[in-house]
Amino acid sequence: MGSDLSFGLAGRRAVVTGHRGGIGSAIYDVLRRDGVEVIGLDLPDFDLAETATIEARVQRLIGTDPVDILVNNAGITVLGSVLETSLAEAERVMRVNFLAAYALMRAVLPGMMAQRKGAIVNIASDQALIGKQVSAAYGASKAAIAQLSRSAALDWSGHGIRVNCIAPGSTQTAMLATVIGDLAAKYPDRFGVSSSDAYKAATPLGRFADPREIAHAVAFLASDAASFITGVILPVDGGGTAQ
Repeated sequence: MGSDLSFGLAGRRAVVTGHRGGIGSAIYDVLRRDGVEVIGLDLPDFDLAETATIEARVQRLIGTDPVDILVNNAGITVLGSVLETSLAEAERVMRVNFLAAYALMRAVLPGMMAQRKGAIVNIASDQALIGKQVSAAYGASKAAIAQLSRSAALDWSGHGIRVNCIAPGSTQTAMLATVIGDLAAKYPDRFGVSSSDAYKAATPLGRFADPREIAHAVAFLASDAASFITGVILPVDGGGTAQ
């Protein structure tokens, strides 16, 4: 997967959420290999669901040195239609997937403004672009982060700050394996024959993404190679949303 790729990010400072597993772990590794100082925020020591205190906690962690790159990657999911998903479940998904990212942006934007440069990359999902069954709360949270990225890109472009969003398709992670199993268990009439192979076959490229492929897209959008790109929702989905 091109682990020797270089993105010219050496000497920069980044905050990455959800860095201890899946896509977040790959982002953390790719940035570190490129010479980035990475501050990771993840459970158990940093609970992104505690949104009321995120901004202050992050400002204490980063100190007076500005952050050059913010990657809002952490996310949780819940399966269910509107009637199957309680308000409490929907609220938690929105807190972690959307409001935490909002708070993180508030924490790093002043420093980026002061140095008149910065790159924010938010991780959404292909569900920011298309609807899927029994995914009401999760899909809504990912659409929200995509729209936040567009609006913020316009608000901060005059300060040299770029805001972009990646919409990954099915990616080979523990979360995806859990979702596939839970769909078959909860909805046997619709997903009883679901399997990894069936999901792969539904993707034009015929496979899942490797987490490093998403991480490489993040590093590209954070790099000077993407210096004229802002406000983009980039599908990295094997062609899934092109169908």
